Amino acid sequence: MRNLTPCFLSLSLLLVACENQNSPAPVSSEKKVTSEDVKKEIGEAVDTTKEFTKEKRDEYARQINQKLDDLNKKIAELEAKGDKLKEDAKTKWNERLKNLKQNRDQMSQQLEEFNKSSADAWDGLKRDLDIAWTNLKQAYDKTAEEVKE
Repeated sequence: MRNLTPCFLSLSLLLVACENQNSPAPVSSEKKVTSEDVKKEIGEAVDTTKEFTKEKRDEYARQINQKLDDLNKKIAELEAKGDKLKEDAKTKWNERLKNLKQNRDQMSQQLEEFNKSSADAWDGLKRDLDIAWTNLKQAYDKTAEEVKE
């Protein structure tokens, strides 16, 4: 009995191996891929990537526009508070407010350039806008703090 188990195992393996040799090779139902197919798929991938990039750029532009709109409202509130200042403080205040508005206008101009840019160039311009926004926000915060004093 001890010798029969290895014999049966060997016989089973032999039968399985023989069966695999007699089976016909699987027939591929897939069509051959041509260079034109590859070019078409690459073109579609490039188009999809460009569209995705454009959507990201447009979303970023909408966010910056919203931030600028919010900041414009806050600047208007600062102007109203500045009108209540005494004459000597008002001169300094008006200069600060003028600088803040110039920074805002520069940011708006950069945003216009960003909106006109190609989807390929938006990443570099985004960094510039991020820096400009940070500077504008700091200028606003500093100006708003002075009104409180």
